[in-house]
Amino acid sequence: MVRPMKLAQGTQFKINLETDHIILHGSVEESGGVMLRGSVVLNCQEDIKVRSVTLKLEGKIKVNWSEGHTSRQRQYKDERTIIEHEWPLMSHTRRAYHLDERHYQWDFELPLPGDLPETMHHDLGQVYYRLKAVVERPTFSMNYTARRSLKVSRLASPSCLELLQSTLVSSMWAGKLSYDISIPGRSYTMGSTLPVTFDFLPIHCGLKVRSVVCALKEYLTLSTTQGYSKTVARMVKLHRDTKFQETADRSGPAYHKTEELMIPDETSPWIMVDTTNALISVKHKLKITVSLTNADGHISELRAAIPIVIVTIPEEEDALPTYENAWRSAPYHPPLVISSLPIGATPSLPDLVQPDFGKPWLSSGPSSASSSTSSLATEIMDYHPGVDLSRVPSYGTALRSRRPCSDSLPTYESVSLPQIYE
Repeated sequence: MVRPMKLAQGTQFKINLETDHIILHGSVEESGGVMLRGSVVLNCQEDIKVRSVTLKLEGKIKVNWSEGHTSRQRQYKDERTIIEHEWPLMSHTRRAYHLDERHYQWDFELPLPGDLPETMHHDLGQVYYRLKAVVERPTFSMNYTARRSLKVSRLASPSCLELLQSTLVSSMWAGKLSYDISIPGRSYTMGSTLPVTFDFLPIHCGLKVRSVVCALKEYLTLSTTQGYSKTVARMVKLHRDTKFQETADRSGPAYHKTEELMIPDETSPWIMVDTTNALISVKHKLKITVSLTNADGHISELRAAIPIVIVTIPEEEDALPTYENAWRSAPYHPPLVISSLPIGATPSLPDLVQPDFGKPWLSSGPSSASSSTSSLATEIMDYHPGVDLSRVPSYGTALRSRRPCSDSLPTYESVSLPQIYE
């Protein structure tokens, strides 16, 4: 679909998106995907000739690392295409198109699958998604090019109990110390605080807690289709406490304290979200080291490791809903839901691919809405209590019907099936 509008100042060729931050909800197996929508805009400051207008989406995973000394260094690299799609907004022809001095717009959309890996950037590997639009012009004329990057994030399902449950490490160390180390959950967002609670009960006389170190470590694993792999670990955050005070307990001296580990936010280059794809895996662990002083002055160490998951919460999730989406959080009211449902046909892809430059673009008028309503009405079936459930209309069809709605539940007698006597 081409939309001639008033000429804007200057020459422009760009890609507009509803949002450049794609949010996938749920795990790879749970997510239903999301729709990518946008438009390609060409503002001609003079009459021009073009041979084609194309838009291409490309998503790739790349890894590249080296091993060995300088003289015998070996390079490992691999690349895999995640997604690839091309829109022929104006198909290539032998005869060039003539575009008048005005503003043109091509709308596009594409359903993105729910198993796309999250965007990530690292010196040794990356996952990226890019849009590239090209206006191909005749020979000796410069082509127009526009680019746009997409960011893909994934939000864990709120019903994922595995990430919500607290984790407790409890045991007896060398018959000298009973300890409990706990965290309230396994999933934490960038920029949040990770509380770690310690409970120590010395069994051996004279044993004291000297210090506690909490370290958040990130493990990046790279692999290739040839079977080569490499794991790189780095320290994300380190917290050390040397002031562990004894507290009175029924069984004797004890230690109880909660340490808070601040997780870097998204602006930090030292942390990434947990992700796993064909070539790259990012995991995190909370490493704990407890330094103990024995009665004879000897220093011992107690070590523990707890896997945790680092996720990101996009700004859109914290913001207030838009005016159009505010009804989603409103109390359910059938007439309100019906009035909020859009009625009308969506332009098909052929309209975008084969535009008619001789006709101005016009928005859909009442006639298109009425025809859509008429066709929709033919899909609505008359249904009454007692009919076979296979004839019940779909949820969307029932909402769009103009039958009177009731906010109250029906009585038992009105919905009970009539008795059949043989």
